[in-house]
Amino acid sequence: MHRTAPPRRPPASRARGFTLIEAAIATMIVGSGIVAVMGAHRAFHVQNEWAAEAATAQQLGVEVRELVLGLPQRDPVTNDDAWGPEGDEDGVDDFDDLDDFDGAVFDSADGTGPLNALRLPIADMDGGRQRVLVENIDPFELTRTVADGSSDLMRVTVVVERRAPGEDAPREFTRVSWIAPRR
Repeated sequence: MHRTAPPRRPPASRARGFTLIEAAIATMIVGSGIVAVMGAHRAFHVQNEWAAEAATAQQLGVEVRELVLGLPQRDPVTNDDAWGPEGDEDGVDDFDDLDDFDGAVFDSADGTGPLNALRLPIADMDGGRQRVLVENIDPFELTRTVADGSSDLMRVTVVVERRAPGEDAPREFTRVSWIAPRR
């Protein structure tokens, strides 16, 4: 009798998976990548938010520029060189010459601003404020200011400020300046 050998089994192969150390290292690498992506996303978000705020602030300065663009330097009614609003000019609706705007503040806190080019407060601009500075400048040295009413050139600067939630005082965000010749 012939005895048959039992069927041969293939050699036992070790089923190989990840060891605990390999899994931990892979988790750390993937986790580091996720943390880096999240950090980059946050930085992008902050930059994007700042860019949007800067664009809005710039536009608020331009709004005042458009508002005063056609105004004369001297009062068209009295034609004198009195600086600032005349006695009967109580607010922005009464301002009829450029120097009337010197020192004007248009603030969301008191409902006067910020203003658009039509002299109307812009809705939903909480914390926004425009401060207007008007000064005469030397026609031969544009960086030097001279006495009020003593030059044919004026520099108008709009300082756009923003009061963030929880802050007591507004902080300057941007400035928009231009030179206005006498009209």
